[in-house]
Amino acid sequence: MDTDQTLRLLIVEESRNDAESLANILRNAGQASRLSYAEDQEDIEKCLDQQVPDLVLCATGLETISLDDVVLLLQQRQLGIPLIAIGESGDESSIVEAMRLGATDLCSYDQPEHLQLVVKREMSQLKACHNAQNFELKFHESEKRARMLMESSRDAISYVHEGMHIFANSSYLEMFGFENLDEIEGTPILDMVAPEDHTEFKEFLRNYSTGDGQEGKLETRGLLPDGKKFDAEMEFTPASIDGEPCTQIIIRNQTTSNKELEQKLKYLSKQDVLTGLFNRQYFMEELELAVTDAISGSSSAAVLYLLVDNFKDIKDKFGIGVADVVIRDIAEVLREHTGDSDIAARFGDHSFVVLQRDCDPASIQALGETLRQTVENHIADVEEQSITTTCSIGMSIVAESTPSAHEVISRADLACEVARSSGGNRIHLHNPVVDEKIGKERDQQMYALIKDALEQNQFQLLYQPIVSLQGDEGEKYEVLLRMLNDEGDHILPSQFLSIAEQTGQVAEIDRWVIRNAIPVLAEHRARGANTQFFIKVCAATLLDDELTAFIQQSIQEARLPADALIFEIAEKHAAQHLKHAKAFVKTIHELHCKSALEHFGTSPNSFQLLKHLPVDFLKIDSSFVHNLATDNNNQAMVKSILDTASSMNKQCIAAHVQDAHSLAVLWQSGINYIQGNFLQEPSEALNYDFSGEIA
Repeated sequence: MDTDQTLRLLIVEESRNDAESLANILRNAGQASRLSYAEDQEDIEKCLDQQVPDLVLCATGLETISLDDVVLLLQQRQLGIPLIAIGESGDESSIVEAMRLGATDLCSYDQPEHLQLVVKREMSQLKACHNAQNFELKFHESEKRARMLMESSRDAISYVHEGMHIFANSSYLEMFGFENLDEIEGTPILDMVAPEDHTEFKEFLRNYSTGDGQEGKLETRGLLPDGKKFDAEMEFTPASIDGEPCTQIIIRNQTTSNKELEQKLKYLSKQDVLTGLFNRQYFMEELELAVTDAISGSSSAAVLYLLVDNFKDIKDKFGIGVADVVIRDIAEVLREHTGDSDIAARFGDHSFVVLQRDCDPASIQALGETLRQTVENHIADVEEQSITTTCSIGMSIVAESTPSAHEVISRADLACEVARSSGGNRIHLHNPVVDEKIGKERDQQMYALIKDALEQNQFQLLYQPIVSLQGDEGEKYEVLLRMLNDEGDHILPSQFLSIAEQTGQVAEIDRWVIRNAIPVLAEHRARGANTQFFIKVCAATLLDDELTAFIQQSIQEARLPADALIFEIAEKHAAQHLKHAKAFVKTIHELHCKSALEHFGTSPNSFQLLKHLPVDFLKIDSSFVHNLATDNNNQAMVKSILDTASSMNKQCIAAHVQDAHSLAVLWQSGINYIQGNFLQEPSEALNYDFSGEIA
């Protein structure tokens, strides 16, 4: 039975004990449940007013209410909740009668396993329905967002049907001298092409429309209203407007220097600086595409995850410079043994990944063994020293049943851990049975490590500056958390927070951060600095009714002005726990603290959320900042967020700024604040020079 979440269960029974017995049948199968109990219609209505359940179990033959009445009540409220009847007998005629009345099935008291299986089936079906609804909602929101992005794009974009314009964005209209959309509707696309190129253009359109493999790009010459011509690149993509098939055409005014610069920036945005391989961000983008292709059944793929076994020993003994040489050598090994269509990337400090398309388990294992042997036999000669190393390699197949790109990486990482924990210098293909056991053991070890860290103060706070581009002279830092292992090395939150959420430790971790960050801030401000801290609050912490009292007490004990603290909530968590998030924001504002919504812009209803959460700052999700200098869609999305936020008097922060090109775009866009490793990596010290020039 799926035990990933607590089941909200409503049981209609005459006896509370009988209701508990039914709930226990599900709990015995590993399904956590929160029970609501009702005897009659008044009780049911009261329960439904308080919280909509995931599942209703209703005993038949009750004197207080009939199965038919319960079905009618749910229909009146338009609740598509599975309703399972519970009868004395589970014979075929009883099941048919219950289903005829509107129940999804009938189970008997004397067949508990039948009930467990039926509930498992219904919950799986309910989850599928919810997912379908969410996907449909996201699809419609995506269409709206695409229209908004297209309208604000700097590229000239039009939609053409049978050679005639049916839609064009503002940039396209401006390029060709049209005042409004009505003027261009019905105008031939041929009018935008230089006359001497008409024959070639028509031939291209014929080939493209017949789908004979013609590439969807054409370099031609465009014709401006004043008769001037320009070198243009046209990109053709199948599309639809209001359900009608058409062709999207993007026209870019190209010059040789612009092309070269664009290609260079595009390449640099994908590249890891040290090794020259692809970087983690680009790899995940490609993996997302591979997973989508696998789910659609169009192709399969596999991921290889390589971890250097003794990297820490090399770094400690020879220094970081020598360790970097070893990393570059291993990167060269990957380059030599992967094909042109493979995506090889540096994934972490001393880990690498390879995405190989259209391969089977045998071929990815063959590649893994080749890499393992080559790394083992390689000798790195650095400063008259010969250094050898080995690696552990895990592999995971990307197939139709793959749920997500992150799950593929998790499986490959887990397989790599199996290889490493078995002595290292070996390969292992993900095996759900074997690896699940290893994964549970690793989770238990992480749980114990978190427990020790809380008890023995083995966490560490780091600080990253948030810098104003609009003349704000105050100092702002985001408080970041690291956990220390027995060797004193940093463990990133991405490695332990998910476990802490599962084990109920995350709220205690948040309290640790608040309890330790506030005295640091108070001491720093005592030296005359006008400093504010941004502190993250996880989803489970929002459910802590005593949290705001704890914050207030901590502020008072440190004699700290409350407006020196800004508490951050992730947009996803705020949407999932809107009632608690709303109460939290209201209460901390009453304390005179400020609030922020991070990862903003990722949900379909981001700005609608602000109607309930009057936060002070919006931290734009890093996915929109990535490749900002070359990604027109991201530029348009950032501009749209800034324009709307400005109208609502919200200040915006761009997180994860990694390069000067993105900084330049953000500066021109009018962003309030920026944050990222380009300015300064997270540091133990509060020493950033906020008065200096940003370059």
